[in-house]
Amino acid sequence: MARRRRIAMAIDKPALVTLTFDDGLRCQFERALPILDQRGFPATFFLVANTDPIHTDGGQHPDWPKVNWSEEDNQLLKGMIRRGHEIGAHSVHHRHPFLDNDPQGEAEGSKRWIESRLEIDVPSYCYPFFHINPPIKSAVINAGYRQARWGATRTYSPARLPTDFYQVDCHHVAIDNPSVVVVGDIPHQVGRDGSEDVSGWLQPDWYVLTFHGIGTIHEGWWPISVDEFARQMAELAKHRDSGAVEVVTFKDGADRLRPLN
Repeated sequence: MARRRRIAMAIDKPALVTLTFDDGLRCQFERALPILDQRGFPATFFLVANTDPIHTDGGQHPDWPKVNWSEEDNQLLKGMIRRGHEIGAHSVHHRHPFLDNDPQGEAEGSKRWIESRLEIDVPSYCYPFFHINPPIKSAVINAGYRQARWGATRTYSPARLPTDFYQVDCHHVAIDNPSVVVVGDIPHQVGRDGSEDVSGWLQPDWYVLTFHGIGTIHEGWWPISVDEFARQMAELAKHRDSGAVEVVTFKDGADRLRPLN
């Protein structure tokens, strides 16, 4: 009972919100990062550990520029870490069949890649495509990560106790009430401006959010406009300034909820 009381205190008000970004897309650093820094919000960026200049995930979509781990990129990422952002791993290839054929290589390889270039410990992992099975999960645990994020359903259940720290769910921003645009005869879903209820992020639990494209469908999956992202962050900042919410990285959120020994 005493242990549960200590855990409950860790998730008491203010509410905890974590902002995560998948795939290392250029638009996230060019358009979202300045807004985050302006508001003083730390975020977690899950990066794919390869030098491809575009996000080659095997899907049919426009060419989405991503981090290619040039020296300029490394310096950008190191600066972000100094400002309080977290860099997490998001596999080596982000493609089938690599994820199932070599889960150990994807988990361990991406961790080593990022740690060697940024000279940091990488404790957080994100499952590409939200794809998880027992071998993949075991590989992530054995690689030495302390927590991992997925996003299994359209109906998000905020993190409640007891929490499986290797299967933390998330709310995918832009998934509710989307519109559809067609690029090259292929329909893509994009977020509608104003449709995201930011006040709904304030829960007595740990609320984890996931963003992909910031801009148009030419920047990444499930994009939202820059104006919509700025609106969301402005509203979140008002809640933060009122003392209703604290914005933390994925690592810090997991550490807050992790049972005390």
